[in-house]
Amino acid sequence: MMKYNLVADAGRALKMMDHDLVVPLLTFILAFAITYAIVPAIINFSRAKKLFDQPTARKQHRKRISSLGGVAVFAGMILPFLIFNASHDHFPVSALLVALIVLFYVGVKDDLYPLSPIKKFLGQCLSAAAIVVLGDLRIESLYGFLGIDELPYLLSVGLTILFFVTLINAFNFIDGIDGLCSSLTLVISLAYTWCFFQMDKEVFMVLAIALAGAHLAFLCFNLVNAKIFMGDNGSMIVGFMVSVLTISFIQINGRAGYNGLMPHVDAITFCMALLFVPFFDMVRVIFYRLFIMRVSPTHADRNHIHHKLLDTGMTDAAASISLSVVTLLLAIIAFSLKDSVPAKWLIPSLIVGGYGLLFAPKLFKKKSSA
Repeated sequence: MMKYNLVADAGRALKMMDHDLVVPLLTFILAFAITYAIVPAIINFSRAKKLFDQPTARKQHRKRISSLGGVAVFAGMILPFLIFNASHDHFPVSALLVALIVLFYVGVKDDLYPLSPIKKFLGQCLSAAAIVVLGDLRIESLYGFLGIDELPYLLSVGLTILFFVTLINAFNFIDGIDGLCSSLTLVISLAYTWCFFQMDKEVFMVLAIALAGAHLAFLCFNLVNAKIFMGDNGSMIVGFMVSVLTISFIQINGRAGYNGLMPHVDAITFCMALLFVPFFDMVRVIFYRLFIMRVSPTHADRNHIHHKLLDTGMTDAAASISLSVVTLLLAIIAFSLKDSVPAKWLIPSLIVGGYGLLFAPKLFKKKSSA
C-alpha cells in the first residue's frame, strides 16, 4: 500500500508539474531568449540609422546610446504570451493588443521625435480606454478600502483609466538610471507570478512571467555599463502591464471571497507595497516641482529618489538593486502582516517608510564624509 501511494503521489506530482510549471517555465525562457536576441540587433540598427539618446548635463551617460530597448522588451513579452494564451476565453487579448499597439506607437514616436506632454497624455488615455472599455478590465470594487465597495460603471471606468495613466507615468518617471525600471519590474512581475500561481490563474501567471523573462534579459544589457536604454516606449509599456496585473489580482482575489489569497483590503495594501517606490517617487517629485520649484510637473530635474542614492556615491547598479530590494521587503512585510496588522496602519507605515527611504541617503552621505 505504501509503495502504491508513493507511485500515485509521484504521478500526481509529475502531472501537476506538467500542467502548472512547464508552460510558465517555457514562457519565461522564450521571453528571455527573444529579448536577448533582439537587443543586439536594435543596437546595431540604431548605430546605422543614428537613432540615439543624446547626452545632456542632467543625464548620467556621456555617450550616445539607443533608447529603443523597449522594442525588444515588448516583443519578448508579448510573443510568448500570445503563443501560450492566444485562445484564452476569459482574457481580453484583442483589447490588450489594441491598447499596447497604441501605447507602443506613442512611446516610439516620443523616443524618436519628442511629443508634447499633452499628446503623450492623450495617447496614454486612449490606450487605457481601449483595455478598460473594449476589454472590460476595470476596478469594479474597492472591497471596503476607505469604506468603498462596489463602484458605479462610469466611476469604475474613470478610476481605472486614471489608475492606468498614473502608473504608466510613475514607471516613466522612475526610469532615470541604468537598470532601475527593469529591476523593479522583475521583482513586481515575479511577485505577481507567485500570486497567480497560488490562485491557479494560469493566463495571468503566464503574462507576469513573460514580463519577468523579458526584463531579466534586458538587464543583461542595461544594468552595468548600459549599452541600450528602455526609452519611453519601454517604460510606458511596463506601467501599463503592471496596471493590468495589479487590477486583475485585486479583482480576482476579491471575487474569490474568503477563499482568496489575501483579505480584500490587505490585497490592495499588498499591491501598494509592491508599487510604492515608483508611485511615491512620482507623487513626491510632482509635489516638489509644483509647490516648491513652481515649475511644470514634466520639468526634468535630479530630485528623484534614485538621484539621492547616486549622490551618496552609489553606482547606478547599486541604487537600482537597493530600491528593488526595498520593494521586495515591503511586499513581504505587507503580505506577512496581513492577518495581524490592520490595513489602516500598514498604509501610513508605507508613507513613513517612504520618507525614511528619502532621508536615508542623506544620513548615509553624512556618515561617509565623516
